[in-house]
Parts: sequence; C-alpha cells; structure tokens
Amino acid sequence: MAAIGAITGISGISGLGSVSGISGIGGISQPTGASSINGTGLVDGTSSGTQPGQSFLDSLSDALGNLNTQMTQADAAASDFASGGSADVHTVMLQMEEASVSLKTATAVRDKLIEAYQEIMRTQL
Repeated sequence: MAAIGAITGISGISGLGSVSGISGIGGISQPTGASSINGTGLVDGTSSGTQPGQSFLDSLSDALGNLNTQMTQADAAASDFASGGSADVHTVMLQMEEASVSLKTATAVRDKLIEAYQEIMRTQL
C-alpha cells in the first residue's frame, strides 16, 4: 500500500475524521498543523506528502517510480520463491497483491486524467 500513499495532491481525503466499522484499520486523521474549512481538507492546496515547490509532474513521477519498484520487488520475490529460494509464500503473495492494488490505482488515476483532458478539449471557448 506504500505506492498508494505516494500518490499525493488529492485534497479532501485528509479531512476525514476516522473510519469505523472496519476491523484492523486505524483511523485516518488530519495532518498536524493543517487547517481546514468544515473538514473539507487543506486550505492552501498542499498535502502533507509534498514538499514546497514540488510540481505535479514530480509527484506523478515519484508515484510511478514507487509503482515500478513495487512491481520489480514482487517479480523478484516470485522468482525467488519459484526457484526454491528463501522467500516464503506469505511474503510473495503480500508483495504481489500490494503491487496489483497499486497498479489498479495508477490505472484509475490515468483514466481520470485522460477523462479530464478530454473534457477540457471539448470545452467551447
């Protein structure tokens, strides 16, 4: 799930107080020092994961780099397990599932970006 956290710049998620009714998952809290209006998220448009001056392209590049690293590690763990190495099945399955969820998230973000671009291009001036 580390790659999911690497996709930053999404406002509104940080304003959630907590998630209840789901066992094994802790609450989601607003970052320390963040100001919000009626729990809608950060006022200044920044998120807690980005550094000042970091562009959207840099954030996207970092997220895709983390996704690539996760996919490579999952592939290496599966190869190690298949060759009879020291990797156990639990670790391999966990890494593969995390990489799968990260890839699905990246695909969904890509689809939304393409949809937004197409909507902008359809806008009449």
